[in-house]
Amino acid sequence: MTVQEIWNSGISLLNLCAVYYVIQLARCVLFSFVVSAFVFTVRKTVLKNKVFLKGVLWSLFIPVLFMGRMQFFYENRIGAKLFTSWTGICMNHIWICWLYLGGIFVYATLLFYRRKKLKKMVAGMEKRKVGDTVIYVTKMPVTPSTVGIFRHKIVMPEVILKEYSEKEFQTILLHEKTHIRLGHLLFYLLWDILRVLLWLNPLLTVGTKYFREDMEEICDWVTIQKSKGKAYTYGQLLLRSMRVLQTESEDFNMFATFAGDKEYQNIRQRVIRIAQYKPYRQTVVNVTLIIAMLCIMATVIWIQGISYDRYNENGVMFAYGYDGKNVTFFDTNNVLQQMISYDENYAYVDREAFENYLQKNNAVGDIFIVFGGFYKLPGVGEIGCSFYYEFGSKEQVVKIPYENPMSDWRVKLLKML
Repeated sequence: MTVQEIWNSGISLLNLCAVYYVIQLARCVLFSFVVSAFVFTVRKTVLKNKVFLKGVLWSLFIPVLFMGRMQFFYENRIGAKLFTSWTGICMNHIWICWLYLGGIFVYATLLFYRRKKLKKMVAGMEKRKVGDTVIYVTKMPVTPSTVGIFRHKIVMPEVILKEYSEKEFQTILLHEKTHIRLGHLLFYLLWDILRVLLWLNPLLTVGTKYFREDMEEICDWVTIQKSKGKAYTYGQLLLRSMRVLQTESEDFNMFATFAGDKEYQNIRQRVIRIAQYKPYRQTVVNVTLIIAMLCIMATVIWIQGISYDRYNENGVMFAYGYDGKNVTFFDTNNVLQQMISYDENYAYVDREAFENYLQKNNAVGDIFIVFGGFYKLPGVGEIGCSFYYEFGSKEQVVKIPYENPMSDWRVKLLKML
């Protein structure tokens, strides 16, 4: 194989992968609009005062990422009618697929750059050990926050260390540790990944504010209960933090203490939610979360059960004639499998039956038979075995070696993707 052939086959593989994934992601985008509308509505109505259930509601986005390969898009009359054209568009206009993937790359680069910039800034801060906790101290009047997915760093403004009592400081520190313990930093990363993959849905960007609000509210409730304090005292601490930081810098635009980002704009609403705090039973919350997670897992498993596999064995056999310019005939049915069998190296053709079949179908030109192999999705990533049938044999059963691409490393890679 020449260098040019290797290059061309590599480009073909990349184009096929782009088509395969973008077809799925675009379908997931459409479902994400429905889920976004549902989550935004329910969290403001039915679950408005259900703090923990409101947080769990966001997990409904997890199954969305598994919906791209559902058989509904091909085997359901409505699904096929709505989505078949999208497959054709991607296959015939590959640049659209690369445009979508380019959007993913740009969005991911932007988010990565912001995270890296924040990480670099925190790394340059002064480290102090308070009790058994290492914190990063900044002179900037910023809100306490936690950064880092696996190596957590708690950032504290120096003014809080000076102005707050030990008990007040420990409450603020407990809040940040609660974010870590509840896995919120990982949740934020997963949400960013969702936004990147489904970037065509602007509701996901809008929803970032609401998502963080709900995680913050959960953290407030857990902190109040763990600190064995009162909501009133906690709310006072929140307002005092705002005053202290505003005094430190007149130009500082204070959005919310503990929040760590500019998206949480309305401190008043947060105080109101804190005022609605009620002690809760940890056992009930844990059981509720476990049941919710089991439901999400069951939904994902169900979706996988009604979806095509990563690759699907192809039991179809078809024959076609080719005169050098045009396909002269094409046919696929069970009759072919009655006349043709095969093993790992050879195909076996019932000569008399097959030639009568060709004559009956007015087949002319070179005759090719394609069989076996696999496909990624119907009409996408179809790889099969094939052979050319030569006339003139005197044998009743013609033994023909065939080309088997399944041992090619590129085909093996395609099956795994």
